[in-house]
Amino acid sequence: MKVLKNYLLPLLVFVIFNMCSCANMVPPSGGVTDTIPPVLLAIAPADSALNARPTRIELRFNKFMVVKELDKNLELSPILSVAPTVTANGRRITIKFADSVLEENTTYRIGLGNALTDNRENTPYKNFVYVFSTGPYFDSLELHGKVFDAQTGKNDTAVLIALYATTENDTAVMRKKPRYITRVDGSGNFSFKSLPKRDFRMYAIQDANNNYIYDYGEEKIGFLNYNVTPSLEKDSNYVFYTFKEVKDTAVVVNTLDSATVDSLAKKAAALAEGREAKRKNFFGVKMGKLSKTNMGYRVLADTSDLNKRSFDIRTDLVIQMTTEIVTLDSSKVYLSYDNNGIEVEAIQKLSVDSEKIKINTQWLYDKVYTLRLVKGWAKDSAGTELAPGKYKFRTKGEPDYGSLILHLDKAYVSDSLVLNVYKGKDSLIYAKKITDSIVSLKLLDPGDYNARIIIDDNKDGKWNTGILFKHLQPEKVINYPGSILLKAGWDNEIDFNQKNASVPGSKDTKPVAEPTPKDAPKQNEAPEK
Repeated sequence: MKVLKNYLLPLLVFVIFNMCSCANMVPPSGGVTDTIPPVLLAIAPADSALNARPTRIELRFNKFMVVKELDKNLELSPILSVAPTVTANGRRITIKFADSVLEENTTYRIGLGNALTDNRENTPYKNFVYVFSTGPYFDSLELHGKVFDAQTGKNDTAVLIALYATTENDTAVMRKKPRYITRVDGSGNFSFKSLPKRDFRMYAIQDANNNYIYDYGEEKIGFLNYNVTPSLEKDSNYVFYTFKEVKDTAVVVNTLDSATVDSLAKKAAALAEGREAKRKNFFGVKMGKLSKTNMGYRVLADTSDLNKRSFDIRTDLVIQMTTEIVTLDSSKVYLSYDNNGIEVEAIQKLSVDSEKIKINTQWLYDKVYTLRLVKGWAKDSAGTELAPGKYKFRTKGEPDYGSLILHLDKAYVSDSLVLNVYKGKDSLIYAKKITDSIVSLKLLDPGDYNARIIIDDNKDGKWNTGILFKHLQPEKVINYPGSILLKAGWDNEIDFNQKNASVPGSKDTKPVAEPTPKDAPKQNEAPEK
């Protein structure tokens, strides 16, 4: 029996130890992710009531709720002078607003977008809308349309649409909140519902700071050159082209109070001072880093590996100065390349400014170049000779670049159309009037490219923004659909024609003006006051 105990005791310790180890290795499960949206169980007072002046609306859900990003989701139609409060308490959402702000015989529409979410997985109760009327009827007219960014031709999904009374002039968008607003969806479309039968002035405003007011020169704006009238038709299609204005100080002075002007001036001065300080600081750091070499300059080329094709043949060779030079002997600056073991002098042209020396030559593909800076080639302001040096590097080869050939529709060959080609979204690499149906671009970096055609109304060869107070619309663009993938060593040919082109705001593919109602003023004509 004693022998059996001696065996059982170690066995029991071993089993207990393993049980504890296994328990420590397995973390507790968090459960299955709940992706089911909240369910609205009750609402009081009931939606769509007539002769109503509710000051408190309560929503009851099946989940615990929170309110998120209300400023980005709240839509009031019409706008109230005092914004309502929206709060969450457990499974209840409460909307409160003052009775004193409600007008007689007016239809009110409150939208909360995706602001109401459950408190666990933030799954939204989407597009909540509550409607009531303080009179015996509902306003039931509508407005619909679409918004494009004028410069890119893409759908503009980051704007709101604002309605103002026709008695207001254009400066109202900078001074006061609109009467009605709605936000565009992910495709740039918008719609107003429950509108009264009256004319409005309509604008598209970027409203990046959610204050319902157009910040001139800071935000994008879009406008129509005529008044709009809501109707029962659901297929109305008003088209906006948004743009950012070039700020004109005279406009600001004439439309804003002096305190606001002073504030804007101080802000602009502070930004300018910050940019200058940043520039000086950057240059100072750069100078300090390079001055450790005690050379007074740096050759901007990769000399670390002559087997590596690294130097871009589309650029000049730059000698970045870290000290001011007062004399330069160009006869002591030599550039040559290796041609099958024979050193060949390259024809070069030097240009000098206070910060750098540029060496321009007709670079050859995949060659080892040598830059020699012979003793006495330059002196600084103290009369000290800069150190001589010898630098070798290899140029890129033809396989490191790609080419793009665009076959354009003959209808696009015009001095009023300009072809723009972009590397990525924003880096403009080509901008010329279309004089031929074939455009060939060589020595391009691999990557994604985009192409568009500017309808160059004033024939100045570039895209022009609009001017709100002159009722001048921005120039339109025609987009090549999608992006163009260019690989190194490849020749890529595309057809850019009226069949595949995308013209914003048009159902066909021809360069067209903004569609307007029959009784609308002509383009750039101000509406009657």
